[in-house]
Amino acid sequence: MTSSSFSSCASCFLQNHQGVGGGRCSRRTSRQSRPSSSSSRRQRRVLFLRVCAAQRTSGNDDDLDEDEDATKTKQQHQRNEKKPKKNIAVFISGGGSNMRAVHAACETGEIHGQISLVVTSSYNAGGVEWAMDRDVPVLLYPGGKDLEESERISPSELNEFLKNEYKIDVVLLAGYLRLIPPELCRTFENKMLNIHPALLPAFGGRGMHGAKVHEAVVNSGARFTGPTVHFVNENFDEGKIVAQRIIGIDPSWTAEEVARRVLKEEHEVFPEVVAALCDDRIEFRETDGVGVIIDKMDSNKRY
Repeated sequence: MTSSSFSSCASCFLQNHQGVGGGRCSRRTSRQSRPSSSSSRRQRRVLFLRVCAAQRTSGNDDDLDEDEDATKTKQQHQRNEKKPKKNIAVFISGGGSNMRAVHAACETGEIHGQISLVVTSSYNAGGVEWAMDRDVPVLLYPGGKDLEESERISPSELNEFLKNEYKIDVVLLAGYLRLIPPELCRTFENKMLNIHPALLPAFGGRGMHGAKVHEAVVNSGARFTGPTVHFVNENFDEGKIVAQRIIGIDPSWTAEEVARRVLKEEHEVFPEVVAALCDDRIEFRETDGVGVIIDKMDSNKRY
């Protein structure tokens, strides 16, 4: 299927500030540039460097370690600047708060990538408006009952669209409630991440999402919970785990309190793993194929 045939598909639409509709989808011709730093930010940066210089003359070993870390961070950014940013597609079914966390990390340079496409299972998802405001193209997949069969995008068309139309490098599932087509899993093997609000393999699988997960955790009497970031395969929540954050549960906490605390951790761990994937800092253990992150500062460290 050609790019032009995708452009006329009624289930694919670009944002406009007059609302979401079945308008014509065309490829963006330009990318948003990273906003330049303000003068006040530059002044704070200069002040920070002056403080570091003063501390180095004091001979404090801890300060020298911090300065070495800063140098390594600068070197990492310099290496990244020589490489093109990874094109990221984010799949959402709701507000997309994790998508926003990833976008913020892209803006600061923590993630060497850019959100180039949003795929949603619903026109009414809160994250759609967020994407519209930033001129990020949005694609409806698989589409609701109100769409005619001829208006729907097939799995193979979706796969082709991501690969060839937007040259997507990384796919992120950020609260997407539909099962991903097998061929998309194969195309983006070890390049597609999902974030789940519990410690997999417990409390996962079909139907386990959002409030249902946290209610199940609290009702089970579990003493620990936390988000899991894992690669995506053809089954719900069964891909290889890359990272987890552990939160102790107070017996007095409600499911809502657990959800609030887990979400806070999600917004930290997901961008970290996405950054590692975009930097090609995830390797796989020979024994079991589990993904392991290479430390940004020290390539000899794994976690």
